[in-house]
Amino acid sequence: MLRVRLILWYSLLVVLTVSAIGLVQIIIINRSMVEGLDNSLAEDARITLSLVSSLPASANPEEILKHGRMHSSSSLRDLVDRVLTEAPDTLTGQGLTDRVISRLIDEILTELSFQDSTGLNMDPLDAVVQRNVSSKRNNFVEIHERSATRTKPGTGPVMFRTPNLGRDTLARLFVHDKSKPDTAVTVEQVDFQGEEYRVARAANPRFAVYVAFPTTEIDDSVSRLRSSFLYLLPLSFLVSALGGLWLARKALAPIEHIADMAREIGAKNLSQRIELPGRRDRELRVLTTTLNSMFARLESSFEQVVRFTADASHELKTPLAIMKGEIEQTQRHLVSTPTLEPKEVREVLESLMEEVERMQRIVEGLLLLSRADDRKLALEKEPVILYDFMSSLTEDAEILAEASGLCLIRNFAEVTRKLSIMIDPTRLYQVLMNLLDNALKYTEHGSVTVFLRREQESIAFGVADTGMGIPPEDLSKIFERFYRTDIARSGPGEHGDRSLGLGLAIVRSIVEAHGGVISVESELGKGSTFTIRLPLDRS
Repeated sequence: MLRVRLILWYSLLVVLTVSAIGLVQIIIINRSMVEGLDNSLAEDARITLSLVSSLPASANPEEILKHGRMHSSSSLRDLVDRVLTEAPDTLTGQGLTDRVISRLIDEILTELSFQDSTGLNMDPLDAVVQRNVSSKRNNFVEIHERSATRTKPGTGPVMFRTPNLGRDTLARLFVHDKSKPDTAVTVEQVDFQGEEYRVARAANPRFAVYVAFPTTEIDDSVSRLRSSFLYLLPLSFLVSALGGLWLARKALAPIEHIADMAREIGAKNLSQRIELPGRRDRELRVLTTTLNSMFARLESSFEQVVRFTADASHELKTPLAIMKGEIEQTQRHLVSTPTLEPKEVREVLESLMEEVERMQRIVEGLLLLSRADDRKLALEKEPVILYDFMSSLTEDAEILAEASGLCLIRNFAEVTRKLSIMIDPTRLYQVLMNLLDNALKYTEHGSVTVFLRREQESIAFGVADTGMGIPPEDLSKIFERFYRTDIARSGPGEHGDRSLGLGLAIVRSIVEAHGGVISVESELGKGSTFTIRLPLDRS
């Protein structure tokens, strides 16, 4: 059902549109959030590096390293373990104890020896991180001291590590893009402690700073947004289905009205037409105009069929009535006179044969027209030089013209002398002889001209006469079947009485079967010109 299909298609379109918009929005929001996080991390790393680099270089690098080890240790036990590990294996007993206590005191004093600009003791790296905006978001921060003499560029001893990092290190997981300078600020994604993190790295010859933050919040936000869109899809489908139902009813109502009016038009009232909708409904106006045009063609065809049936019945009725009359007269004659003279028999048979031939011509003409209507008119086309073909035809026509006391004129353009065209010679001969026969029949004095000329995309030929002409009101009807003008019906001699009214209809059908057109120009009392135009073969 069209209504259901419209609703389904409309709903599907809405759902697909909402889904596409939702998907694009999710992608854009996710990308925007990631880019925002990356920019923030990169800026934090850059600021942290700048602040760390502003600290005065220590005369004793070991103090910085002690501070880093002290700050990165999670307990005093870690410090003791590290000091024991660094102690020589030869130390034992009291010597080892004294060394461990001495080193612990040194590292603790070193940690407490850093002072700020006011003279207060504090951890300078803690101060740097606290002054960095990243601390508000609980970023993971890691600072390395870089030294080419100790390790390869990019990774050095840990100077500072936020407590949330534990004992792991970001530098181990971060893979710097080698296509970029070593000191460029870069951002990568790493898998750290079972979670995805965005890590920004900023470095200079003294320090390397890593700032990281998990993408969990972004993933959770995107997931909630995705869930909201999934909940929205059924609602959008329901709303679109209801809206589609309303739109389908509103859109199809005029079409149903047109269909109701079309159903009321039948064979008895084909003259009735569907009322045109408003000018704003252009599509409905096109549909209504098309249907009205179709009804007009049906009306014309129906009238033509009715007229054709009546004319065919009339044309067949006349010879049948004549034949019946001849037979009845012969029967009555045989009742009074048992025998007939040979002359009487011959006259009866000749009269019957004349009517039979007339009926045969009618039937053959109708059969030819029927085949032409069904586009089954067989044409045996072959290449023909039309100049030679018409020259031969006019030789036959000259004999008929002389018998009628008329002058036959040939007017063939020289440019057509070698022009070849694909035609059926037999059918085209029938066309031209029919036109010549009409011209000779309805021209009492004057001349008949057979012409041939070349036009732009076609070749034109035909017959012109100086006869009685055709009334203007009949020009559009003369190619209809069984149509005869008043002049044709009352033409000279017996021609009007014996004309079938099929000749020009047959002529037009044959011409159109060749892909051409036939036209007529006429003026009462001055003659008529029938012109046939066939397309030229450009291959």
